[in-house]
Amino acid sequence: MLVAVALTGCGSQPPIEPTPYLAPAVTVAPSQTQPAVATVAAAPTDVCVNAAIFVEDLTVPDGMSVAPGERLDKRWAVQNSGSCDWGPGYRLVQVDSGSLEGRDESALYPARAGEDAVWQVELIAPQEPGEYLASWQARAPNGEFFGEQVFVLIEVQR
Repeated sequence: MLVAVALTGCGSQPPIEPTPYLAPAVTVAPSQTQPAVATVAAAPTDVCVNAAIFVEDLTVPDGMSVAPGERLDKRWAVQNSGSCDWGPGYRLVQVDSGSLEGRDESALYPARAGEDAVWQVELIAPQEPGEYLASWQARAPNGEFFGEQVFVLIEVQR
């Protein structure tokens, strides 16, 4: 191995020329044993990452006025921005107590990694007038939540 070191000084002295360094050669006699080398297992390549990005509201725009007890079919356009395909074990779960009547969770629309999908919930507006907000998030088969939350914001009229 050859290592060169160059030093430069301050002032008017000329630079010092690098001095070559030769590392001594190491030989191992056949009778000597080599130390054991530890191997580290590589991370599995089949591990994927769950992710989702909200794209746009497809139905029931934010702040929409609705009648008491009105049925709502809320849909969001989302992108599967992760590397996992969404299959049977993936769910869309309501993540707040919410005052909108409907299922607490539903199956996610199947989507391959990188593709667009539609998430959908069917709801019934409360009987009392007022503003209501409810939100949902994707949950992987292992129970971990991922991606951006999506929500419904409605105004129940008299």
